[in-house]
Amino acid sequence: MNLINDDAVIELMNEVIERKVEERLQQMKMTFATIDIETLSKLTSLSESTLNKKFVNHPEFVKVKRRVGTRVLYKYPECLEVYKNVLEEMQ
Repeated sequence: MNLINDDAVIELMNEVIERKVEERLQQMKMTFATIDIETLSKLTSLSESTLNKKFVNHPEFVKVKRRVGTRVLYKYPECLEVYKNVLEEMQ
């Protein structure tokens, strides 16, 4: 077993991993969108009516809700975090 080569390989692997993690973090920082109730329904596996009755009127959800004309949109990914919080409150 050659420790010099093993250490060099480990160091190289660590550098590659750090670079990939940094790249991914930069990609995630730029991720922002809005989604409608239909998309939220697909993401949560709940019907639109259940979301409307039990979730989107919650004060935290109102904070991430936006109106564009007659459309109601939710800031993404913030709305998923709010969804998880509200779901936990229901338990």
